Amino acid sequence: MTELRRHLYLILSTLIVVALLSLLIGGVQLMLLGLCCLSFLWLIGYWYHLIKLVRWLERPKLRNVPHGIGIWNNIFNTLMLQAKSRKKRKQKLGVALLRFNRIAETIPEGVLILGLDGRIQWLNHVAAIHLNLNAERDINGILAELMGSTDFKQFLNKQTPASVDMKLTLDKSDSGLPRILNIIRTPFDEQATLIITQDITAAEQLNATRTAFVANVSHELRTPLTVINGFLETLTDMPELPQEQRQSFIALMSKESARMRNLLADLLTLSRLESQTDISMRKQPVNLTALAEQVVHAARILSADKHTFVCELATDIWVNGIQQDLYNAFSNLLFNAVRYTPPQGTIAVRLTSEQYQHDFWRAIFQVSDTGAGIAAEHIPHLTERFYRVDSGRSRQSGGTGLGLAIVKHALAEHNGKLQIESVVGSGSTFCAILPQMKSDKRLDSCGTLA
Repeated sequence: MTELRRHLYLILSTLIVVALLSLLIGGVQLMLLGLCCLSFLWLIGYWYHLIKLVRWLERPKLRNVPHGIGIWNNIFNTLMLQAKSRKKRKQKLGVALLRFNRIAETIPEGVLILGLDGRIQWLNHVAAIHLNLNAERDINGILAELMGSTDFKQFLNKQTPASVDMKLTLDKSDSGLPRILNIIRTPFDEQATLIITQDITAAEQLNATRTAFVANVSHELRTPLTVINGFLETLTDMPELPQEQRQSFIALMSKESARMRNLLADLLTLSRLESQTDISMRKQPVNLTALAEQVVHAARILSADKHTFVCELATDIWVNGIQQDLYNAFSNLLFNAVRYTPPQGTIAVRLTSEQYQHDFWRAIFQVSDTGAGIAAEHIPHLTERFYRVDSGRSRQSGGTGLGLAIVKHALAEHNGKLQIESVVGSGSTFCAILPQMKSDKRLDSCGTLA
């Protein structure tokens, strides 16, 4: 305001001085002519600066700010400061927008913004993955039509001022398996709605697994408890029962109680294996050769000379691990072979090592039997808890249905894996593969164990 007042004073004083001088020199006519010339010069100057301003506004560049005379210099400087301020604000907004986009792409939930017409205004890549959308192709598309679900369309059209949610199951996902989503719809502003998607597939599967696990445990415990309770009632109601029959009942109860003890022991072992987080501090060098010999000795006792054992063990095979867990894994493999191989059958046990990468070796504990074999459709499910190919035969042999699940978890904690091959009518082969500490491949054949 001060600069404008000064500029007006300058114009008025200049006009007055020119008018007085012209009047004194040439009279009124010269005064009028002088004022007209001065006004024309002022007008040309204004047009000149105005053209410079228009050209600069068309392509504003802070490095090429025009220079002016008088108040025009102030105008140009003010515009330059405003342009710098706008540029800084634009840069800050750009950084903030970039950070928002990074945050939106980092959060594990999917986020979509829908207009009042149901069209997608914005979505992050997680939402695109959850709903099987293409972030570029489906932008501005109508979400209800893209999903093709009647329930989902009704959910989107539901009129409510508060947040609502629904559970949606998609037939396909990137993995080819059904995906279960929890979808939340909440008001965003007067012109948009916010959709949040959460992938709860793992949680739902865990709940289903937990429910099935509890049901299986209850079923496994109900049978022996029913048998024991029935025999106890019989013994109580019939005190004069013959001694031979009484001993038979006691033997059956003892067998069922032993089965429950085995089941509980396997459950505790499996629970411990699944709950272990940091086992690296408890690992130590384990001599697999000595451990395999112990397992074979225990299997011979379990077999009671009903099977022929062929053993071929490499000497000095060492791994870094937990001996008890490795014993549980190896013994389950070998004890299963004893249980499911008919009498006079052959069970072969091999412990070898092989080089699978440069300077890396692995130990292989292999158990082969001449049992009935397993159909191919059952093999992928053998390591599931309580999965049995023949439920009645498994219980009769004393199996708990948890043995191979224990093997799977025990090998996993040692960065190992289980391989299964089987042909119906020809027997099965189970291989436990573990990273080896040293690569001595000398074989020590222990022949046939009577």
